[in-house]
Amino acid sequence: MPRQSAQQQHQTSLENNTEQLKKIRSALRALRDAVILLNDDDGLQWWNQAAEDLLLLQPSDQGASIFDFIDVPEFRQYYQSTATPNDGVHIASWRDSNRYLKCELTPFGDEKLLIIYDVTRLQHLEQMRRDFVANVSHELRTPLTVLMGYLENFSDQPDMPAQWRRGFELMTQQTARMNRVVNDLLLLSRIEIEETHELHFIDMTKLLTQVYDDAQAYNQEYDHTLHLQIDTYDGLYGSEMYLNSALSNLVINAIKYTPRQGNIVISWTKTAAGCQFAVTDNGIGIAPNHVTRLTERFYRVDSGRSRATGGTGLGLAIVKHVLYQYDTTLQIESIEGKGSTFSAIFPAAHVRAAAITEF
Repeated sequence: MPRQSAQQQHQTSLENNTEQLKKIRSALRALRDAVILLNDDDGLQWWNQAAEDLLLLQPSDQGASIFDFIDVPEFRQYYQSTATPNDGVHIASWRDSNRYLKCELTPFGDEKLLIIYDVTRLQHLEQMRRDFVANVSHELRTPLTVLMGYLENFSDQPDMPAQWRRGFELMTQQTARMNRVVNDLLLLSRIEIEETHELHFIDMTKLLTQVYDDAQAYNQEYDHTLHLQIDTYDGLYGSEMYLNSALSNLVINAIKYTPRQGNIVISWTKTAAGCQFAVTDNGIGIAPNHVTRLTERFYRVDSGRSRATGGTGLGLAIVKHVLYQYDTTLQIESIEGKGSTFSAIFPAAHVRAAAITEF
């Protein structure tokens, strides 16, 4: 068989590449998710059938700005500040408020690839889960309160037989633990559904002093040395109640999981990106395989130890959702047997100078 010339090889390669490109385009056109290629001016270059149906695009829209078709503030903010990798942004459809979309933007070179998923069903399932947790938790509060009241009354009886007293003590401990779980679930539900709450300037010096004082009271049986280091008077703009809960969770965890007479440092410092809160301990530390899962609900590194310390497994999930409101995430650095640092950098957009008290 005669060998192909260089020109023939080039032509064959070109035809193969063209055929592959056609297959890729056909596959993209067949996707149920909208796929849009944008140029460096945010103009439409190419789109598939799903994008055409979603945005009602026509051939004459080539080069038009994507903001002419998706005029949603959350999308614009996400688009203008996006980086890779990112988790995308969820928005309600501008045509149907009962339909929910997830937009993911991936920059490459001077162009951007925008993929839009219909997540309406997932959104409804998530809302059902939230409603179920909130309703069940709320309904449990009354019977738990009744049980705790009666158990306390019976436990206080001086003539209770010794063989019963231990049983009542265990029942009291377990109902108290269940009550803590219910309270944490209700708090988590309120944070998740973003109920209306007052936003105002948070004096971080005052808040952290309160967190420190509460921690000192909790610390009496552990005998740790607690340090509070504040090098900036800058505060935050947000919900003080939720933030107090999140920061207290981190400090109490450090106390619980550090052997007696340990050393714990709580700090609030100014950084180039904003302000950082951190809690550092010299406790038992966490194995690397557990770190990425710590903020999952009910996840425990050592379930036996967590129950013994009264943990509900929801503390770090609460922290995660509170920090999300400030566009930040919980950073965890830990070495087994040496200690851990839990920190979060609050972006400058949420930081307020101490002198500013009205908004």
